[in-house]
Amino acid sequence: MLSKSELLQYSRHIILPEIDIEGQEAIKGSHVLIIGMGGLGSPAALYLAAAGVGQLTIIDDDQVERSNLQRQIIHHASSVNQTKVESAKASLLALSPNLKVNAIQSKADKELLNDLSENGFSAVLDCTDNFDTRFLINAWSIHHQVPLVSATAVGFSGQLGIFNQTISSPCYQCLYSNVDLPEGNCEDQGILSPVVGTMGTLQATETLKLIIGLSVPATTYLLKYDALKTEFKRFGVSKDPSCSACS
Repeated sequence: MLSKSELLQYSRHIILPEIDIEGQEAIKGSHVLIIGMGGLGSPAALYLAAAGVGQLTIIDDDQVERSNLQRQIIHHASSVNQTKVESAKASLLALSPNLKVNAIQSKADKELLNDLSENGFSAVLDCTDNFDTRFLINAWSIHHQVPLVSATAVGFSGQLGIFNQTISSPCYQCLYSNVDLPEGNCEDQGILSPVVGTMGTLQATETLKLIIGLSVPATTYLLKYDALKTEFKRFGVSKDPSCSACS
């Protein structure tokens, strides 16, 4: 149940008929896994904490560097040389002291993810920057039936997709089964800092919708954002019957 202070703190949620007290209690009872505490994971984690998520497990093996501060807003100048997960944990607890944060400084490999499989996650957020890890997270998401909220951002553009909501849903690998993998990352091509923030915030929004039950399981799509044109485009994603991950 929500305490009196929580009823006040989350009152702007509660007055929304789509959320109400029941929805806020569902948010409080949720546990979200976020892999990557960089440009995407930073706003996603902050907004989920502010929204009242009860527990976050965050994974990253890097340390905070000066060049991260341009876009990774969960970290601060005083965080440079700290591990990203400890820096992020401090920021999250400063925002939401009652939040439980499990900070894991490690690469998200198969062994680690399998060790976490019994935690009853409401969703997993892929906030990583390479396809090997994205495909690994996708396979784990399929096997453990945890909805996957994935995003990327580079230059002036971003992409968002929600996968594996049901057994019959398309998975992340269905999207790239028959096409060449796109290349590019922030280090090589640069990134306009608010673009990655936009995509991470959208990840938080879609995660809350999954928790509350506002998402549409029958719909899997890819949302593309072009910051230069100030334009969003949405494309349907179909299940690939020959997908090596989910078929």
